[in-house]
Amino acid sequence: GSCKPLCVTINNKTMYFKLTKYLLIANCLFFSSAIAQTTLSKSQIDSIENIITREMANQHIPGLSIAISIDTNIVWKNAYGMSDIENSVPMTTNTKLRTASIGKPMTATAIMQLYEKGIINLNDSVQKYYSLFPSKNWPISIYQLLTHQSGIRPYHDGEVINHQHYKNVCDALSIFANDTLLFKPGTNYSYTSFNYNLLGCVLQQVSKTDYYTFMCKNVFEPSKMNATVLDDVNSLIEDRASGYRYNTQNKILENSNFHDPSDRIPAGGFLTTPTDLAKFAIAVYDGKLISQKTFSEMILNPKLPNGSFSGYGIGWGLYEPNDKFHGYTEVFHGGQTPGVSNMLVLFLSSNKKVSIAIMTNLEGVQRRGEICEKIFEMILDNK
Repeated sequence: GSCKPLCVTINNKTMYFKLTKYLLIANCLFFSSAIAQTTLSKSQIDSIENIITREMANQHIPGLSIAISIDTNIVWKNAYGMSDIENSVPMTTNTKLRTASIGKPMTATAIMQLYEKGIINLNDSVQKYYSLFPSKNWPISIYQLLTHQSGIRPYHDGEVINHQHYKNVCDALSIFANDTLLFKPGTNYSYTSFNYNLLGCVLQQVSKTDYYTFMCKNVFEPSKMNATVLDDVNSLIEDRASGYRYNTQNKILENSNFHDPSDRIPAGGFLTTPTDLAKFAIAVYDGKLISQKTFSEMILNPKLPNGSFSGYGIGWGLYEPNDKFHGYTEVFHGGQTPGVSNMLVLFLSSNKKVSIAIMTNLEGVQRRGEICEKIFEMILDNK
């Protein structure tokens, strides 16, 4: 209550790139009012905060926000460090950060809603739903787009950062639409955001609704994801975080490069909070958006013709079927783009479902999945 945010004073003498050192020693942390109703013990929270503090210090993370759900409840959320170093703005649980690729399971969920209604057949070729996409040597199915088995190429050098503003999700297909496929669809796996750009265009054409409007009505609103908005670089958006990168050569934090995500909205062009990501996880595994049968289909690990598992289902990263973590199936998606590194992990068993969402305003954060696993172990440890 009476704590000053983070117990740090930033003045002209405190160079902002040295800030992380001070942020993490702070005993005064931001707690949401919901913590009084938490099902996590003080011992569990202390253990989780030790993990967070250590990682923020080791990886020079300016700001981090986290939310945890158990079954249908968000049991804990918190935020640490700075949202905007230059203006001394603390990270809070309301701070909005770029989803980056965590937007992919959201788009996949929307496609599967249309699949459930019989509007989209996953085995149909993409041209059935969006005829303007150029035909290739082989047909590409909706399923192959969802699972990154289409053969569409990944980003070329120079395409990871975008400066051009696209007003429509279909306009951004021009970046790759005329390129040849890397392989015959269905024969291999190659992750690319372009698959999801095309799926967003399919969604828009089939629903006869603007992509973002469809997502708001069918995914965000039913999940009560009230903080999730389009990542529009031109709009003034309350609580938007500033993004940073760590210059390893000079050992300083720097502002991230300007990047306009309008070239990849369906692949991850939203702003959100970890709390909203946890709400999305709950809505997905609790059957609010799609049936639990459909969700179980989404998290089947596809087998490629060479007998190996691809590791990516319908919008979700997966481990091999028998590779459990403390008896739980792990379903996940990361997100990295200029200014953020994020992770959403779902730990699923027949009698308990947990989600951990972590968002940071630093590019290139390592071991994000491992950090979530360590935190999950603290949740399992019922001290």
